[in-house]
Amino acid sequence: MRILHVIATLAPSSGGTTEVLRGLATAQADAGHAVTVCTTDRGNPAGERLPGSYFDTFYPAGITLKVFAVTYSPLLISVPLARWIRQHVESFDIVHVHGLYRFPVTFAAREAARQGIPYVIQPHGSLDPYLYGTSSRSVVLKRLYERWFDWPNFHSADAIHYTASDERERSSFLAFRAPSFVVPNGLNWEQYRVLPTRGAWRMRLKLGEEPIVLFLGRLHFKKGLDLLIPAFDTLRQRIPNVQLMIAGPENDDYGAQVRSWVQARELGRSVHFVGPLQGADVIQAYVDADVFALPSYTENFGMTVAEAMACALPVVISDQVNIHADVANAGAGLVTRCDASEVTAALQVLLRDSGARAAMGSAGRRIVQAHYTWRAIVTDLTREYQTAARRRRGEGTSVTPVHPGPRGTDASHEPVGVSGERHSG
Repeated sequence: MRILHVIATLAPSSGGTTEVLRGLATAQADAGHAVTVCTTDRGNPAGERLPGSYFDTFYPAGITLKVFAVTYSPLLISVPLARWIRQHVESFDIVHVHGLYRFPVTFAAREAARQGIPYVIQPHGSLDPYLYGTSSRSVVLKRLYERWFDWPNFHSADAIHYTASDERERSSFLAFRAPSFVVPNGLNWEQYRVLPTRGAWRMRLKLGEEPIVLFLGRLHFKKGLDLLIPAFDTLRQRIPNVQLMIAGPENDDYGAQVRSWVQARELGRSVHFVGPLQGADVIQAYVDADVFALPSYTENFGMTVAEAMACALPVVISDQVNIHADVANAGAGLVTRCDASEVTAALQVLLRDSGARAAMGSAGRRIVQAHYTWRAIVTDLTREYQTAARRRRGEGTSVTPVHPGPRGTDASHEPVGVSGERHSG
């Protein structure tokens, strides 16, 4: 199939969405699909332009990357992007739109509908009730944007792509008319098939065999760091040599807030901010840690949870992480409510029981290999794309059944170069 992915930004500060798209697009290209990714050169609505070198290495050969300059920073409005989509969207068999509330994705969905091209919208957790009522700016403006632009796109979509049944259920209050399906996110299992030897990350940070709790992800209010810090403070009183590693990019100065909590509790010698990690360093961090913690208030999938499990690291997550049932059923970790005392208790149980950690780590690797690998997910998603395309052509309106886990025609495509874009692949 000729697949067009549209996303507002590929900036690292956007969190797991960019990495999910990187993995998905790569796997689709490996499966023989002609894949194009269309985006802007900005990090966020008020952000600076991302350097060209960042895009040069973002995707491997075989994927066409279209990067367009932003004309007006609020909402990431890009006239060159709009012009290119209007001219070329008819060349694609399916348009996969990632996210909402930004001009590139809103325009792509509307133009696909106008030209009769099948399109799928993936909200990436934005519709969860916990986030729905929040906004970095005006909630009133957010509601108006939805009413005028995003909701018509959702109602007219050929399908809405959720990554977990819980995500779909929590979005049901919006009552979209479009059909939906559930296909999870995935990992490239080859990156995790052979894990590195434990110790390199600890050595770099000058830590010995102290027990390590790892948080890896954006420093964002939804991640539950306001629960994890007091939970860790209580844990340290019971296990004095325990260490907490906080790895990830910071958003909206939230990192300063987290540091103030650490300072107020005098945890500076036990809590370590290591910044964002890339590539092999991410896997090494998982391997060197003893427990992964993510007490999020909302998490549409939880890519870092899947990554930790792939590295045989037991996890402690909240019941607001949408794959929590899979984790619990597989015995790959412990699930808590969004409650600091419960997080403390779960971390304590695992840190004091090496046998339980080993058993949960093995269970985590099994569930990832069985259900969260890109090859199987691409098969499932292709089937959903084909169903969406038939629906757009009026060949059938039945909704593809939801699978409990992943199970799930090629043509060449060469987009024409235009002014204001960066092109790789």
